[in-house]
Amino acid sequence: LSRLNTIWKGFINMQSVAKFVTKAYPVSGCFDYLSEDLPDTIHIGGRISPKTVWDYIGKLKSSLSKELCLIRFHPATEEEEVAYISLYSYFSSRGRFGVVANNNRHVKDLYLIPLSSKDPIPSKLLPFEGPG
Repeated sequence: LSRLNTIWKGFINMQSVAKFVTKAYPVSGCFDYLSEDLPDTIHIGGRISPKTVWDYIGKLKSSLSKELCLIRFHPATEEEEVAYISLYSYFSSRGRFGVVANNNRHVKDLYLIPLSSKDPIPSKLLPFEGPG
């Protein structure tokens, strides 16, 4: 991550689960509007089934008018890692993804997909068009 520029820094907050400062790094897609369109605090409004998200992404990838952008969140400091891991564990243990509640003009839908460092990249997200 040290070779990549952050595209956003702020809070991720899920009521009664975790709140922490994080940085977002580019993975794939267009990031032109993300730094200005993401709010200071990303509020997670709930959970969603992975199948629902994968079905949606499949439709999105065949659309000519929509873009898929992938970003990676990483705790801003070592002190933030505990809350970051708590949120990851919350979704991972339930087999669910997070749904962001406060989207803006350019970002229609935003999901948090818990992937461990050992998990393969889901095929629905490939191929990457960016730093990866």
